[in-house]
Amino acid sequence: MEIVQFQAIKEELRGLLAERLSIRARTFPRAVSKAGRLLPASARAAAGELIALEARMAHPKLAARTDPGQAKRAAATIREALARHRPGARAGQQRSLLLAEIGFRALVVVGAGLAFLRWQGLV
Repeated sequence: MEIVQFQAIKEELRGLLAERLSIRARTFPRAVSKAGRLLPASARAAAGELIALEARMAHPKLAARTDPGQAKRAAATIREALARHRPGARAGQQRSLLLAEIGFRALVVVGAGLAFLRWQGLV
């Protein structure tokens, strides 16, 4: 397997991580570490294989002996796992949780205010 092909696979997967999970990183290993448990176990294992292959690809003789099918299978596993995620779904869920938290806190403040007014006999 050529280093150019391997780099292209890694960049494609890094782009998919950025698009699907909103994880921005300069390198593929950093993106995988940021993704953490957002990736299924099989995808994390496949990403670990690709990261391990990166060290082999740095050495010319080992790169020539590296099976391209191994990298392609690992990449396919990661693509399949990322295909199940909707782009922007995580950001939308975080926005919804933030709005729910703000609403709950506002409700508590209004309730505390009404309780105080009732206690003072103003209501």
